[in-house]
Amino acid sequence: MPTIRSSLAAPLSILACCAALPCAIAADAKPPKPAKEAPLLLVEDFEGTAAGKIPTGFAKTGAVSVVEDVAHGGHHALRMDAAVNGARRITIADPKLMAALGGEHWGRLYFKVQMPAPLPHGEGQFPVIHSTLVAGAAQSPLFKDAIEVRVLDAVMGPKGTYQYIYNVQPRKRPEFAVGSKYDYTYTDEWTLAEWHVDFATQTYQCFINGAEIPGAALAKGAGNFAGAEIPELFESLSFGWTKYQKAEPGFVGWIDDIALSKERVGTRGLVVEKAKKK
Repeated sequence: MPTIRSSLAAPLSILACCAALPCAIAADAKPPKPAKEAPLLLVEDFEGTAAGKIPTGFAKTGAVSVVEDVAHGGHHALRMDAAVNGARRITIADPKLMAALGGEHWGRLYFKVQMPAPLPHGEGQFPVIHSTLVAGAAQSPLFKDAIEVRVLDAVMGPKGTYQYIYNVQPRKRPEFAVGSKYDYTYTDEWTLAEWHVDFATQTYQCFINGAEIPGAALAKGAGNFAGAEIPELFESLSFGWTKYQKAEPGFVGWIDDIALSKERVGTRGLVVEKAKKK
């Protein structure tokens, strides 16, 4: 089950950028040690969940469950089975956790993808596959309507490379996004992904294997909600794989070692003795 530690006991519009050669971010890069070691408000390493189940406190959407044949640390991880499109994710909506996170939090997880990954086969000159790994449900601070804030998000282009993006999807308004160049490729090695959102300064950051992703960042400033809409409070957070375009046979992916805090998490909260499995 998740360990909660608190002091409170549709198609995406193509972003303008060039399709570049894939960029390798060293998988063994280490993020800097946080200046402050704020408590880890949630740690989910799936070790306490039986294979075929999901952790207590989460709700399930689609074909997603814990497995014991793949793990980043320990012996268990969350597997998202292949699907042509749609969501395969787990969602937590614990009010105490959401209140503790408030308008600013840092998140961390590890993910990997079964290779070969599917390629876009849509119509048009630049078909894409848009995938969401982490998203939060919230109310827009600007329009006061329901939005999904996608804090770990990627769009694959026709050459098989992808960009990282920050994407906000309202229910009844057009979505918007900012993103990096198409410099990245999926891998079957574990990738460290981190994100940071701050309502007070309307700031978003994404880090992969310890390095900040150029282009996939926002720093709008206090009260400047347009083009950011980072909420004052999340209602829930979802982890998994949601794909918006049809692509067969679909992605198979794994997530492990989720953690949330008020300060950067880095590699804190990992299983000390790792029995790695591939």
